[in-house]
Amino acid sequence: MSNTEATQISTHGRNRDDMRRDAKSLLNRLRSIQADAAFVSEISDLFPQFPVIANERCGTWYVHPSKIHKPGVYFKSTDGHTGIWDFNLRRYNPHLITTIIKHGGCIIVDSTRKGKRVPDALSKTIPIWCGTINNAVRKCALQNQAAHENSGEAVAGGHILEKEQDGLSTWKTAAEEITTTKDESGAEASEAAALLIPALNGDSWDTRYHSLPSLISRSEHVQIADKIEGFAEKLMRFTDMTPLTTKLLKPIRPIWLTPQSFLLRHDLPDYSQCSFLPVICLSASRVVQDGMEERDGYLYVQGSGDDEEMWSKGLKPELFWENEDYLLEEGISSAECELRAGEVVKEAKQKLMEKARHRQEQLQERKISTRNEDYGHGVVEGGRVHFTPSMELCSEIKPSSIWIGNNASGRIPDCWDAGFDMVINCGAEIKRHPLCEFSNNGGEMEARRYITVLGGAGQGGAQATLCVLQKHQWSAIESSAVTAAEQRDNPPARKEGEKDFYYLHLPIAEGKKGQHQLLEMIPMAIKAVHLMFTTNNKDTKAGQEIRKPRILVHCQQGMDRSVGISLALLVSCFDETTGAYSSSGDDDFAKARASKELIQRRLFQVMSHRLAARPSRATLKMVNTFFMSPTDPPPAKYKS
Repeated sequence: MSNTEATQISTHGRNRDDMRRDAKSLLNRLRSIQADAAFVSEISDLFPQFPVIANERCGTWYVHPSKIHKPGVYFKSTDGHTGIWDFNLRRYNPHLITTIIKHGGCIIVDSTRKGKRVPDALSKTIPIWCGTINNAVRKCALQNQAAHENSGEAVAGGHILEKEQDGLSTWKTAAEEITTTKDESGAEASEAAALLIPALNGDSWDTRYHSLPSLISRSEHVQIADKIEGFAEKLMRFTDMTPLTTKLLKPIRPIWLTPQSFLLRHDLPDYSQCSFLPVICLSASRVVQDGMEERDGYLYVQGSGDDEEMWSKGLKPELFWENEDYLLEEGISSAECELRAGEVVKEAKQKLMEKARHRQEQLQERKISTRNEDYGHGVVEGGRVHFTPSMELCSEIKPSSIWIGNNASGRIPDCWDAGFDMVINCGAEIKRHPLCEFSNNGGEMEARRYITVLGGAGQGGAQATLCVLQKHQWSAIESSAVTAAEQRDNPPARKEGEKDFYYLHLPIAEGKKGQHQLLEMIPMAIKAVHLMFTTNNKDTKAGQEIRKPRILVHCQQGMDRSVGISLALLVSCFDETTGAYSSSGDDDFAKARASKELIQRRLFQVMSHRLAARPSRATLKMVNTFFMSPTDPPPAKYKS
């Protein structure tokens, strides 16, 4: 080998190493995202009728806040990986169906790193979802039709029968103007039913699995297609698809677009005239060799928005777009970009702290009132809260008494004003309210007379505690001018007949340590809820209607730990059909009624109502361990 050849190879190696380092540069990542977002914006302008939805978390970086439709969706590439292919009930995304029906379609944005044109979430997971929904809707329509025929009540006169007592259907009138007379063969009635319920028409209702031939081999396509019918049956075991039979007027079908797609901008397809509702799977990043490409003034990195923890320096998509011009000022250096990003993140944290401090000051100044007032994303009317659908605050898990929320939803006394009877705080990093802390007498920590220590190690030796106070006691202590110690250790006397408020703190840490704490805290939550319900029933006078208490379970974001505790309470304490409380508060009783299928059904119930829920595999494993495994408590090493 000549010296010249050796020098060229060495230089080439150094350049590749430099490119790999530059690929982690914040400036290059943000420039790449900016370029890809321009493509997403261009496509959204071509199809203004369709909402642009981000596939969290990566897709959120590529959609400007002015164009993004919330809430987002959560489809994992893992569900589409070769040999795994699954319809995951935890990622059913029922709200997406509503959005598609309302707008006639949608655009879902995601991206992928080097080696692929389209991420598996778009190329396989979403097509599996579309095929499963279409199959489930048609199967449900056929089953309901068969049930009506068997009962001798065929569809006639353009009217779909109301819900039968046997619970076989919930069909409703969908088009009063369609009228016909049933003949002896029932053909006209069937035709009318097909007009009202398109899924009954097998010729027009597409139940096939659709894939992109340039990405999915014929063999893989066939293997996935064979599973769709089973996925549909699984979905139907956990939810009633009947409402969709009259609302979903066309089957759903995926369409793929990438920066390499050939699109005639002056001859766009009119999807309103198609026989399906399009789900446009938009892959934002351009495919480049080795996932990196030198461009004018920066290094383009394919799929820059992926794995944000590795490069974002604390930035979030909303912060980036708010400060886009400042962070990506023309001629800015990589070092200066990182400095500015640090400033932006720091300033955002300070604003949050100031906002929280200002809110606390307002709470101290204002008097608690039951008049109409704003509470997060809801309105308090007569002391009861009516929430609009929101991922951020809290969500009701119907028909039970459980609500799942984030840290903001559990603020005292707002949560009491909102009509909650019990608040379960599942975060170790979320401090107890000062009134729920232990008293310090002579250097020894003791529980106050209105606090019950339930046990558990918690974080740093913290104990799980249940505080029970009446509303006038909270108010008196908050407004009292006496010292903090006197406020906490000598609350005002209790009033006969006044409702108690319960504050349960389960200090469950994040990460591996928190997994075992979650397992330890589940029986404590069950016993505390049992105490509240039995106390309420005992205090209810004869002939008086038993009021249904409401329980708010929250962690920092209302995504993981609160979901695990809520799932355990739903399985052990509440009737699946009516939502009524039905438990003895005993662990053995809770475990005896549980089954894997029941846990799956209740999890599906949570995921259908709490769109922000993202329970980790470890959290769900601990819930299953509690109910299905007769194991001893976690090892002592996890308790310290």
